[in-house]
Amino acid sequence: MTDAQLKTVRDFEHAGWQAIASQYESLFAGATKHYVDSLLKITGTSSGIRLLDVACGPGFAAAKARKMGAVAVGVDFSSAMIAVAKSRHAGIDFIVADATALPFEGSSFDAIIVNFGVHHFENPAHALKEFYRVLRPHGRLAFTIWADPRENPAWRLIIDAVTAHGTFDVPMPAGNDKRNNTEDFIKLTHAAGFSGVRAEPIKMPWRMPAGTDLVSLFENSTVRMASLLKGQNLKALSAIRQHVARAIKAHLSDGQIQLSTNAYVVIASRD
Repeated sequence: MTDAQLKTVRDFEHAGWQAIASQYESLFAGATKHYVDSLLKITGTSSGIRLLDVACGPGFAAAKARKMGAVAVGVDFSSAMIAVAKSRHAGIDFIVADATALPFEGSSFDAIIVNFGVHHFENPAHALKEFYRVLRPHGRLAFTIWADPRENPAWRLIIDAVTAHGTFDVPMPAGNDKRNNTEDFIKLTHAAGFSGVRAEPIKMPWRMPAGTDLVSLFENSTVRMASLLKGQNLKALSAIRQHVARAIKAHLSDGQIQLSTNAYVVIASRD
């Protein structure tokens, strides 16, 4: 992408995350927070290590690392997200910073985690080089990326409804979740200098109260899917909402909506 295109993607993502910061943790974090334990385990998080949580959002991964005894630092390019993190988790350094220009000396951290952030970066190749720079020798990197939307029931419900009633032709800059698959991210991580790069599939639950409006949840706590939904006309959006409300009943169990989420964790180390 050209510099202008990269800026367009960054501005789009930044505006989106700024707008949803206050409600992210209570809504979409239900789909992402279950992956934190795996990231911390993979990176060997334990007492005394220095851990960087990139794209930290409201800070729950950094907070969990601190409970395990790590010296955790969280960074996010959204000042609104950092404000939420600071309000939730006193005593942790949360810093407004761009993943492609981290404000740290080289070899500053023993571990870096990114929970569903890398595919939102406008230049993931540059970000991965920054991770390599600030990671100490023998340090570990782990980041999660979603599997294909059709392999994730919640996304599939939305996509099927849009296919039936709406349009995918909405204004939105192409992002890395559109251009890159898991193999692409493995290659980018190798190219940044990391060794032992591999991706492992991982599956987690996503439970919501019965009656949850999944369309509204995506509208109010995501960026790209929200843009797809907000790009529909009112008639189409109403039909999409009704379609999803009917279809999601198949996932009701014990008074809850129970969905699974499917992702990959990319694992690497610095020699």
